[in-house]
Amino acid sequence: MSDHLSNDIKREIDQIKVPEKELNQVIQSAIQNSKEKKPTFKKRLLYFGSVAVLLFGLFISSAFISPAMAKVASKIPYFGQIFEPKSDIVSDIGKELRKRGYKISGVGVSYPQKQIQIEIDGSESYINKVRGEIEKITKEILQSKKYDAYTFKISKYNDYKGRGDAEEDKNSKEFEKEYTKVHQVIHKELTKRGYNLLSYGMSYKPKTLEIEIPKTETRIKELKQVVNHIYKLNHIDLIPINIKKVDMVKKEQENRWSDILDIMSQDLLGKKEYKVRMTGFSVHPEPEIQAFITLSSSEEHSKEFAEQLEKVIDNFLQSDQMETRVKGESYHIKIFSKDNKVIN
Repeated sequence: MSDHLSNDIKREIDQIKVPEKELNQVIQSAIQNSKEKKPTFKKRLLYFGSVAVLLFGLFISSAFISPAMAKVASKIPYFGQIFEPKSDIVSDIGKELRKRGYKISGVGVSYPQKQIQIEIDGSESYINKVRGEIEKITKEILQSKKYDAYTFKISKYNDYKGRGDAEEDKNSKEFEKEYTKVHQVIHKELTKRGYNLLSYGMSYKPKTLEIEIPKTETRIKELKQVVNHIYKLNHIDLIPINIKKVDMVKKEQENRWSDILDIMSQDLLGKKEYKVRMTGFSVHPEPEIQAFITLSSSEEHSKEFAEQLEKVIDNFLQSDQMETRVKGESYHIKIFSKDNKVIN
């Protein structure tokens, strides 16, 4: 590496400003995730290989089951004719509340309990003042989409300070500050050199740089040299680099079926009549759509309900509006009971 390049990189790093509030939110999330024995998931996490993608949270919910399930199963509504791609319910709520001027720091949702969490940035008096208005707007948005399966919780945004173990919080914050600026420059430098970075980020425990690139990329040695050189220039300890090579054909297929799942999940998760607590998909070895319902495998008529739900999903996948996404590919549909047994 030339001195000229080294000087350019140093200047770029010095000029970067890291927004404190956004950084604190990332740190807090990283710390919380590192302390939980079970993983904390956002709306969807993608696991490669043979593992499916799931929409879920930390708690298992339950639902009231009608004793006349046989009749219910025969009346599950088909959504193939009315279902169009639509925006995400969480995004819709966040955008609407911000558009109306409320100090919203974040809106998220946890599955399978289906609780929408709205965090407000402000004093207790401000939150008490706007709480009723925010509840009313949120209910109206949910009702407009006929999403009766969601609940929501409004709470005060708590920043990084004072959360968790003090020493671990301090170490995590120092780690984030140390690497955030440097990683922006690393990303720019690798992109400038023609690397197609499919994903790029770092984890705190263990400290690792995670990079995804196409499987056709051969310049692995140079990539690691660039990263390590920038670390050394800034007197930062080197951390392991985990490079994952990705099959781009499979990646394209994965992205399409991820979109399909997103479209389907809006109604399947949002409406009580479908009794779906989680959804998932896999494309290994071929596409598979998964729905996890609230009925147990031992429950009377649960199999009948699952078979009917499979027909609903299959009907949608074969509809005209999904033709360009499915592309004529063979697929499987699996319905899982509450005790995670395939029942269709």
